[in-house]
Amino acid sequence: MRRIRPEEVARARKDPRLLDAAEYRNENIGGSYRMSGDDWLRRGNCAEAEPDVMYPEPREPIDEALAMCASCPVRTPCLVRALEARDRHGVWGATAPRERRAMIEVWKDINPLAVGA
Repeated sequence: MRRIRPEEVARARKDPRLLDAAEYRNENIGGSYRMSGDDWLRRGNCAEAEPDVMYPEPREPIDEALAMCASCPVRTPCLVRALEARDRHGVWGATAPRERRAMIEVWKDINPLAVGA
């Protein structure tokens, strides 16, 4: 796996999806924003999707998965889950694995109570 470039990390720091995920986590810090597998199956747009759609082979198109994520009601908590689990595979929260690798680097440095301060 290639190294993450500094410009990718800089871009991730400003990514609205990451900022939304951090805000969501902060708002729910004492709550139950982590969802079990059953909740994702019932609430996510990907509930009925074939695994190959959300976990395509490397260099396979991910357009179908991203389209599903675009209007998903659990897109932000899905991304929070992926970032907290440091999941670098598949499409989660409308992000591609290559995007999330840089987001994970930023995520681990974010103080959950400092975002937006």
